[in-house]
Amino acid sequence: MLSDLFLLPEERANPHTRVDARHAPGVAWSTGNTVRPLVHGATYFSELHATLEATGPGDLVLFADWRGDPDQRLTDDPSQTVGAVLAAAARRGVVVRGLLWRSHWRRFGFHSEKSWELARLVNEAGGQCLRDMRVAPGGSHHQKLVVVRHGDDPSRDVAYVGGIDLCHSRRDTEEHRGDPQVIAMPQVFGPTPAWHDVQCAVQGPAVHDLETTFRERWDDTTPLTSNPGRLASSFVQGEDLDPQP
Repeated sequence: MLSDLFLLPEERANPHTRVDARHAPGVAWSTGNTVRPLVHGATYFSELHATLEATGPGDLVLFADWRGDPDQRLTDDPSQTVGAVLAAAARRGVVVRGLLWRSHWRRFGFHSEKSWELARLVNEAGGQCLRDMRVAPGGSHHQKLVVVRHGDDPSRDVAYVGGIDLCHSRRDTEEHRGDPQVIAMPQVFGPTPAWHDVQCAVQGPAVHDLETTFRERWDDTTPLTSNPGRLASSFVQGEDLDPQP
């Protein structure tokens, strides 16, 4: 049954969540949505770029990622990178908020410094992007989510959710020749590893649910990290650890 694929409020065992606030009693989903699969990173990045470029003052952009590379290109234009496009939106008066997994120590092959660089670009432009380490020991955040709200025309609201991060190696096409901007992987995958994945463009009432998912994580009063070493590092770097309302 279709209902087996969703969690009812009582099945969530989370009395604090507001995700179901607009759902009918006893129903775990909304109706009247349009969902379009965007297969391959190049397809997704191209649409995301156009969507972000069309935002203006009073609009809202929320994004969460496992990894975010500030120099990852969204199009063939080398200037249209993740960091540049998000920062430009913030400078136009768009409310930009981001949560990136801080990741484990980079000497173990992780990418905390990339999240730091992307956060710095967004923050200097007037948005707020934070590195989030509120996970179990050894764990990670794996949300890949972008929500775009338009203050003057809610019919244009859209949320992107799926498996594609805003990072290197993802901007592949159906030809699977790989993204020229690569993440180091075993040599067996070649110099530009193929990357097959999908993101969905969601429009309709479900955008509210996805936005609420981000907001609940953003508004969580748990400190972004409880690791003393990480706290010391953040203090030395002058890192923002205080989510704005």
